[in-house]
Amino acid sequence: MLAKFFYTGLKTAVGTVYLAWGPKGLLLIEFPVSSERVFLRSMKCRFGVEAVRDDRSNTAAKTAMRRYFDGEREGFKGVRLDMAAGTPFEQAVWRGLRRIPYGRTWSYGHLARAIGRPNAARAVGGACGRNPLAPIIPCHRVVGSRGELTGYSGKGGLALKRRLIDMEA
Repeated sequence: MLAKFFYTGLKTAVGTVYLAWGPKGLLLIEFPVSSERVFLRSMKCRFGVEAVRDDRSNTAAKTAMRRYFDGEREGFKGVRLDMAAGTPFEQAVWRGLRRIPYGRTWSYGHLARAIGRPNAARAVGGACGRNPLAPIIPCHRVVGSRGELTGYSGKGGLALKRRLIDMEA
């Protein structure tokens, strides 16, 4: 029997946020997205699966995302994540990202040292760019070695990264 995958869209202050999940937890969060069709195409390209719209379940994830985008301090503690699509290195980076305190930033080098790979700052940046679960896995909290905003691959680019950092401050 094939696993079922689901998605929903939430209206927030940054536009529509789409969430997709499977049996093991959230797989993908995308925002802002121009359309539901674009999100579904991204889901298919990234994971090779089709998802069915479900606006009634996964209330923990939806509630947490709404709270976060409403500017409330949110730790996403009760939200299950499925990071299996990442390589072991990416998963290590993504777990490291979750250790960055809310409202704080770390450099790529600091994160590399924190995961035990002190010479891998560039690779850490690449793993941040492939993060499918921002802002729960807060790649927006990673900055350049001098504190400058660099490399945010999420839709909205550095302006969105700045907005998320400012929202958490």
